Amino acid sequence: MVWTSPTIPHLKSNDTLINPLGDSPATVSDISLIAGIYFFGSVAGCLVPAKVLDNYGRKSILALMAALMSVASIVLAFAGSVWLYCICRLILGMGKGTTLMLVPIYTGEVAHKGNRGRFAFFMPTLLAMGLVYSYITGPHFSTRVYTLLCTVPILLALVLILLVVPETPYFLVAQNRPRHEVAEVLGKLRSSDDLVEELKQIEGAVVGKYTSGKSSYRSLFRDRASRKAFMISTAAITFHLLSGVSIIHSFLGPILDKVTAAFLSGNTSAIAISLVKLFSTATGSMAVERCGRKPLFIWSAIFVAMSHYTLGLYFQLQELEYDFVFLLAPLPFICFVLFALVYSFGMGPVPFAYLSEFFPQHTKNVGVPICTAIGALLNAFITLVFPYFMEYLGMQWVFWLFAVSCTCCAIFTKYVIPETKGKTLEEIQRMLEE
Repeated sequence: MVWTSPTIPHLKSNDTLINPLGDSPATVSDISLIAGIYFFGSVAGCLVPAKVLDNYGRKSILALMAALMSVASIVLAFAGSVWLYCICRLILGMGKGTTLMLVPIYTGEVAHKGNRGRFAFFMPTLLAMGLVYSYITGPHFSTRVYTLLCTVPILLALVLILLVVPETPYFLVAQNRPRHEVAEVLGKLRSSDDLVEELKQIEGAVVGKYTSGKSSYRSLFRDRASRKAFMISTAAITFHLLSGVSIIHSFLGPILDKVTAAFLSGNTSAIAISLVKLFSTATGSMAVERCGRKPLFIWSAIFVAMSHYTLGLYFQLQELEYDFVFLLAPLPFICFVLFALVYSFGMGPVPFAYLSEFFPQHTKNVGVPICTAIGALLNAFITLVFPYFMEYLGMQWVFWLFAVSCTCCAIFTKYVIPETKGKTLEEIQRMLEE
């Protein structure tokens, strides 16, 4: 969910009836800190030690994070100062970082090879649902009520994790659980046709993990497959973030409010764009196993770049105050709709599919957290400096930089990243070793 976009107008308002900060409206620095510290928390959340994951499992850590996020969100609802906002946002960011790191590991270990691509779309689809929920409810409620409404899905997730979500078969095998218990979990996750063969593959992968040594940071660079997995995954996450997605999510309303003679308000446009994103993400899951990850990633990057180049041109013309700019007022909305449509097919979900697929079992518990932490650190930096860029350099340069990054993404994916469609995790490792 997006907390900043609907609440920024309240925090900057001079009206003490709607501003929870009272008679001290938030400054540019306050907004930058409140928005950015969330992503610094994500960095810390990504760096859960591999030993913790190995000892306590994916499910337990996810449940703990959901509980912490629920408490932080409730405190945030009743906060009345910038420093308390920052503390709560830091904890919420830690929870998000851990979740973003763990979900690709979890899906990679529970999904069948023919469905991993579809599973990779689940998290972006839920994120898109969170956007719709935020943009619909945020502008119509006070900051306190809206924050409590944001707490409800977190509490629901906690209940589902505790009561419904199973532990992964890989973790159960690593903990020497009885074979019938692992088979029972596998049976709940998929059809019984290939359970025996898959159970043997899982046991072999876990044995290989411990034969290869304990998970450590040095193990990422010990063999060719791990090095390539780290390089490709880090690049994919970096390009994912340099598409501008976090800025668009966090500041979409304020950005659209800057459009000259906009035919829709910023909040109305944000709702429409988030609905497009939800639809395209949900339908994209049906395309990923047919078209493959690589083509979707390339074409998504190309069209996102086109959208950003056009947006930059619009804001440049607006800054130069050309008389005909008001005729182009629908253009930013169209560009953001295009972004939401094509981003959700490739640049959004595919990097998380790569995180779940590329790392060998013996380096996954360190590789995925480091890649996610690098992404979270980059995200924090982008979010922290964006208000200053918007204030002092102009919106056009921000979107042109994002466009250049997306162009580089298409080229990199074309010549470096292999296709993983329909391959088992073991087949992907053999491919990376070549």
